[in-house]
Amino acid sequence: MTKLAAISIHAGIQAALLAVFLHASVAAADTVTLVTPMVYGTHLPGLGAPARQLAKALEERSKGTLRLDLKEPGDGTVPHEILDKVSDGKVDAGFATAGFWAAKVPAASLFGGYPFGPDAQGYLAWFNRGNGRALYQEMYDQAKVKVHVIPCGFGGAEAGGWFAKEITSKEDIQGLRMRIFGLGARVVSRLGAVPVLVPGSGLFQAFDDGKIDAAEVYTPAVDRTLGLQDVVKHLYMPGWHQPATVFELLINQERWATLGPERQALLETTCGERLQTTLSQSASLQASALAALTNQDGVRVLLWPDGVLEASREAWGEIAREEGVRDYFFKEVLEDIERFETGAEQTRLGPAPQAVEPAAAAGNQPAAR
Repeated sequence: MTKLAAISIHAGIQAALLAVFLHASVAAADTVTLVTPMVYGTHLPGLGAPARQLAKALEERSKGTLRLDLKEPGDGTVPHEILDKVSDGKVDAGFATAGFWAAKVPAASLFGGYPFGPDAQGYLAWFNRGNGRALYQEMYDQAKVKVHVIPCGFGGAEAGGWFAKEITSKEDIQGLRMRIFGLGARVVSRLGAVPVLVPGSGLFQAFDDGKIDAAEVYTPAVDRTLGLQDVVKHLYMPGWHQPATVFELLINQERWATLGPERQALLETTCGERLQTTLSQSASLQASALAALTNQDGVRVLLWPDGVLEASREAWGEIAREEGVRDYFFKEVLEDIERFETGAEQTRLGPAPQAVEPAAAAGNQPAAR
């Protein structure tokens, strides 16, 4: 081999290596990774799975160029920090449920699930055919929280609560020490219960020590995973305090702008599909859990006795009016949901029947052909 030929081969090898390097560099530059902490761990059925499923779908559809780097709760970010960290750009995104921010943004609980609010089907319709999406973004914009929000999954309806003793009337709620949070806690306190703050890790001991008489925790599937059926045997349904759990994907506004229209569209459409998929998944998951609790674990799954739901709904009406006075946007959102639900119900029922003329009522009608 001549020296010139050797130089030529060497140069060719270098060019090939450079091409491989440049291709890898471009591919790396084209890959977008969004650091995304979650409010629920992936070990919780129905609550952690939607984020994991979303990440998988995005990576597959983008051919690996759009990835969510999911962070378990406490892996650098505790759940209640997620909104502020996304807004400040300390993380790219967050997978959460809006009720976590109710202390900062009062109307947030209306987008995550609230007492006597819509079920998952109702939320889906409001987001797709009503003002839900626009109001959702407006809420964060008004609060000067710099995020783009996308509804991105359902986690199921929560159970009504685990009780050490059977409830036979609304009077049995009075004086009851119950582990419950948020708007639901305010409702039961109007019925005479005493809300008690107990961390999830301390539930079993609190029941054993008699510090609590009841507890609202998560969905039936998650409650069973946590083992509540081993310490309490009365589970009441439905979970009026949260008939649905809506998940949101929060993305820092500046980060959202840099994604470009193709990746933005991919996130929107994939989250839209996750809403549809998790709606059916969560319903099946909760039904299976309730069957197992009844048939395998000896739990009595009971309906609320007469008067309890009525009294709870009345108390919620009072609290909703108070919140509306305190925060106008809360009032605006709640009224919009209620108007939409009323219209949707009328649509399902069809037009009102026409009044019957007296002659027709008497049978003086044309003969049938």
